[in-house]
Amino acid sequence: MTERQGVLGRMADLGRSMIGGLGALSCRRPRVTLAVGVLLSVLAGWYSADNLTMSTSTADMISPDTAFRQHTEEYRQAFPFADDQIVVVVDSPSPDQSDAAAVRLAERMSARSDVLSAVEVPSADPYFRQYGLLFLDTEKLQDLATRLAGAQAALGALNAAPNLQGLADLLDLILTHTDEGSPATPANLLDRLAVSTATVADGRPVPLSWTGLVQAAEEEDRAANRRFVLARPILDNSSFGRGRPAVTAVHEAIGAVMAEPVGQGVEMRVTGAVPLRQTELDTVANSAGLATILSFILVSAVLIAGMRSGRLIACIMVVLLLGLTLSAGAAALTVGRLNLISVTCAVMFFGLGDDYGGHLGLRYQEELRRGLPPLAAAIEAVRAVGPALVLSTLCAIIGFLSFVPTAYLGLAEFGIISAVGMVVALLISLTLLPALIVLLRPGPGVPAPEREDRGFAGWVTRHHRAILALAGASAVLSMAALPLVRLDVNPLNLQDERTEAVATYRDLATTPRTSPYSVNVLTPDLAAAQALADRLRPLPESGGVRTFASFIPKDQEAKLPILADMSLLLGPSLAAPATSAALDQGGLERAFAMLKTVLGGYRTDKRDGPPELRAAVQRFDGALARIRPGQLATLDAALTGGVPPLLNRLREGMAVEQPVTAADVPDSLRVRWIAEDGRARVEVLPTHDISDSREMADFADAVLAVAPNATGAPVTVTEAARVVGSAFLEATALTLVLMVLLLVAVQRSVTGMVLILAPLVLAALWTMATAGLLDIPFNFANVIVIPLLFALGVSSSIHMVSRGQDLVREGASDSAFGIELLVTSTPRAVLVSTLTTSTAFATLALSNHRGLSSMGVLLAVSITYTVISSLVVLPALMILWHRWRLRRRPAVPAR
Repeated sequence: MTERQGVLGRMADLGRSMIGGLGALSCRRPRVTLAVGVLLSVLAGWYSADNLTMSTSTADMISPDTAFRQHTEEYRQAFPFADDQIVVVVDSPSPDQSDAAAVRLAERMSARSDVLSAVEVPSADPYFRQYGLLFLDTEKLQDLATRLAGAQAALGALNAAPNLQGLADLLDLILTHTDEGSPATPANLLDRLAVSTATVADGRPVPLSWTGLVQAAEEEDRAANRRFVLARPILDNSSFGRGRPAVTAVHEAIGAVMAEPVGQGVEMRVTGAVPLRQTELDTVANSAGLATILSFILVSAVLIAGMRSGRLIACIMVVLLLGLTLSAGAAALTVGRLNLISVTCAVMFFGLGDDYGGHLGLRYQEELRRGLPPLAAAIEAVRAVGPALVLSTLCAIIGFLSFVPTAYLGLAEFGIISAVGMVVALLISLTLLPALIVLLRPGPGVPAPEREDRGFAGWVTRHHRAILALAGASAVLSMAALPLVRLDVNPLNLQDERTEAVATYRDLATTPRTSPYSVNVLTPDLAAAQALADRLRPLPESGGVRTFASFIPKDQEAKLPILADMSLLLGPSLAAPATSAALDQGGLERAFAMLKTVLGGYRTDKRDGPPELRAAVQRFDGALARIRPGQLATLDAALTGGVPPLLNRLREGMAVEQPVTAADVPDSLRVRWIAEDGRARVEVLPTHDISDSREMADFADAVLAVAPNATGAPVTVTEAARVVGSAFLEATALTLVLMVLLLVAVQRSVTGMVLILAPLVLAALWTMATAGLLDIPFNFANVIVIPLLFALGVSSSIHMVSRGQDLVREGASDSAFGIELLVTSTPRAVLVSTLTTSTAFATLALSNHRGLSSMGVLLAVSITYTVISSLVVLPALMILWHRWRLRRRPAVPAR
């Protein structure tokens, strides 16, 4: 033995002696040990309840030192409105209705100043009402002017009497002069009147959009009718439900508006950064809580099947509960917060902490069957499995901490919390668990029939070469499937797509001009912003570029004369004051009768009229027939309530005589595009829905090539994917290197290291191939699966190899080695512990949060593969190695 091997051997012997001494001390002072453990657990639970917070930001899971995080922070400092926001999307059949509903909702939301601030409706800004016509394309403005000129008389009639009486006069005019033009074709107008009248008759009135009647057909789509209400929530950062009061207040305001006439036929949906985060937080919290309870129940069930001793299982579960509060206190002390990944630490603790209890408990039962009394059996169990548990813990800590040196803070925090949890699990397993076993004195349980163990052991021994050949072939096939593995770190793809916030966000992404996947660039001033915009517009990936200058109408020298002509022609008709006051019931009845007379007269006198127009007249007349006298006021409001806003908008728009300049743009718009220090932003829109991570990356890369300091969701997702991908490779490599060094140092043998790691490499290949074949992308949460596979699976390999080394030292024969290894308590302990771990993680698969769900699926798959590789492939490899080693040993000469 070399001097170095002698030193390592003495250190190993010292370590085993210390572990045995700690276990013996705990077993001989069980009540004191248990009392100290309970006291520390209570203190840890109290401390964690007061100091452990929750972070829901996926952006904060990446180091703030990365370039894209710094660009994002610089942009947010310049434009604070880009921070937490609630967005209400208002959709209705007409722009008038959307406008009215959005304004009314903003009024109700503004009343909740306790949880909402800075409520606004961007489209309702007086600037757009005054200069709205100048923002139309020149051709569309000219077309509008032409159509309004043909409807001059009709508009005059409505302006004089914006009620049912004026509507009757209008229809009388256009039905007797159908070839002279109108705000819309007569058939179109009558069809819309019929639809709105039918909604009144049905008791759910939907107002007629007069603005829609004067729009070109292609302009009147759902996107054109869409309005937004924006609000800044007042957040309670000390609570897990930090945004819930604000989101609840918005939903209450929506409910109130929907109950009013202005809300009839309107759809209002809530999305934005705060609702998305709160939805995700609620989903994660509920899923993690359910998974924790289920994992506790299922782990207990697996332990019952594996140990068949109620008292021993009770000991393990009590110790796990005490350890959970201890680890929570340690998490509060070391990291201080949970994130969307580390919130699963309770499931992680149950899944891993029971491993230690399973190995120690089964070894205790084995020692009882050998004839040792309970106290001696508990001490011997600690002495026998303690070193392997310590080595497993060290390997697990390496895997957990492998992300700490990377820029992926989310998994670094998770790793620290989990590593501390493993230390807690180890300490309580070597102290509290044997102490509790001594106090409760569980029996040896009901052993499984030995013939089952020997049958499996014999099968593995006979077929070990075939097993290894099959494992090798599967490794090659798994490597062939690796190109199918992909990374998707879009945080939206992790959430439940059925929730309102997510579904609405995705709906907005389908239309480029409302897409939340725009990219913003901060420039030194407005001139630089314009120059950058000119370079970005030609990009094939650019669907539009906006700057502050986008809110100054273009081509005004051509549009102003058009407005002047409109004012000259239509001004007298629209300027005339209304001569008709609001109609009383009698006036409503007379106007309604006149409507019926006008329609009836056309059907009688114009029997040769256009079929389309005659059918429209008949539909409107039929709808009017369903109206009851008590509904006439509602009918008046529904059919003519949109007339005054339209006429007012036309008056204001036609009154513009001077070109609009930057000085005319209100501060409410200016602050969104020019910062206080003069810096200006540029917004780039995509050409289509880029929810797919690959298309998002193409868009982000194209913009970044021109503007390296660009920021926004596409840039954040794309750059975060690169950080996560690099962190994954770095962490996996670091885990393997440190494990190799540790195992070589402890095992004092390269062979032992290879035997321990080989099945884990095989399980990792199987796991990645499964993810690729099932199209389960790696994401923010489940990217830790492969490093964790090594960190967690190494325990099984260590226990199997350690038990095999013990058998070799005891002189196991060539033919009996495999059977003697597989009929010990170690394989059963490995099976029970890995099944409990896999079962605990599988509960995460029930989560509605896709990140946690995929994490649970892949962890359960990987641990299952670890069971197969540790209990089938590894024993076959150990048998082959043992026989080869015996054949190489020189024969002892006969005497």
